[in-house]
Amino acid sequence: MGRRNILEVIEDILKVLRKEKEMSVKRISEEVESQWETTIKALDFMKKINLVKEREGKKTNKRERLFSLLKDFSRS
Repeated sequence: MGRRNILEVIEDILKVLRKEKEMSVKRISEEVESQWETTIKALDFMKKINLVKEREGKKTNKRERLFSLLKDFSRS
C-alpha cells in the first residue's frame, strides 16, 4: 500500500473508534493499516482538538495509551 494522507488516517481512526468504545494505539494502527508513529501523531492531533480522550492502560514495560471518542461524530 502506498503513502496515505494524514487526513485519510484520521478519518479511518474515527470510523474504527465509532465501532469500538476504547482501543490501544497498537490495535488502532493495525485496524487502520497505518504505522504506529503516524497513528500516534493523528491521535495526538485529534486529542488537541477534542475529538478523542486518552487514559492510561496497563503498566508493563511501556505505558499503554487507550483512546476513545469524546463525542459522537456520526455525521460523515
